[in-house]
Amino acid sequence: MDLSRINLNLLSVLQQLLVLRNVSAAARALNLTQPAISRSLSQLREQFDDPLLVRVGNQMQLTPRAEELQRQLPPVLQQLEAFFTPGHFNAEQFSGRFNIAITDYIAEHILPALIGQLSAEIGGLRLHFHLWEPGMLADLREGRLDLAACVLDEVPGDIHGREAGRDSYVCLMRREHPLCHQTLDLQAYIEAGHISISGGGDKNRAVDDALSRRGLHRSIRVSVPFIQAALAFTAQSDLLLTLPAHMAHALAASFDLTVHPLPFAVEEVRYYLLWHRRQQHDPAHRFIRERFNEVLTSSPFSRLPQQKS
Repeated sequence: MDLSRINLNLLSVLQQLLVLRNVSAAARALNLTQPAISRSLSQLREQFDDPLLVRVGNQMQLTPRAEELQRQLPPVLQQLEAFFTPGHFNAEQFSGRFNIAITDYIAEHILPALIGQLSAEIGGLRLHFHLWEPGMLADLREGRLDLAACVLDEVPGDIHGREAGRDSYVCLMRREHPLCHQTLDLQAYIEAGHISISGGGDKNRAVDDALSRRGLHRSIRVSVPFIQAALAFTAQSDLLLTLPAHMAHALAASFDLTVHPLPFAVEEVRYYLLWHRRQQHDPAHRFIRERFNEVLTSSPFSRLPQQKS
């Protein structure tokens, strides 16, 4: 059959004719004229090669073919409606895997409650997490990643990005550090040794770029992929650790560290939730990313603590 010859609008007319068995009543139900319904009935009779409705006395009766169509048509119309209607996410029926890139800070401090909720709500959901690196933009483009929560300067045009927050940088040191009880100036900061965090995106470049513009650079003595390890190393050494302020204030007390403002200006760090544009309208992806965005923007670990009055 040549599908191009099929007028889908005729199916709604057919539905009303099969139910009402009256051309005038079908016209009123569809807000059309009686001649328009009569023309549609003629087309339907030609399409199905059957009279469909025949007059018996004062009433119109269905032919055997029309009775068969009456049974078949409702599910067909439901499927067509579902086909042309934006999908809705069904948590009970969903089964699938999401590959998501995040930082270790997000994994440890922001996501645990959400993961507990999602695992209880969606029995068929499988989440596989990766430690974010800037090169993973290619994984988003090529479908190896479904979602990423990360630090980024600028979102590429083919990637959808929702900004989850911004922050400034501060410096952490142990309470017994020789610089702890004096104002941290630029010279002291440069002369000290530093710890950098190599995993989970570029947390160092903005700081180093700000120093480079002044013709300066700092000495990175230790590089480690994980924020918890960097904090532990800082607590047991005279090395300095530079972090976004909300992370520093959230974790400093646990390692008996003190927080100090930087003695120079650094461009704000920006946090994004990223996905490829081909997944923009996928119901399951939309559901998951909305839940991630909600927790990323509302978690107490995502922002600076309220100042006490």
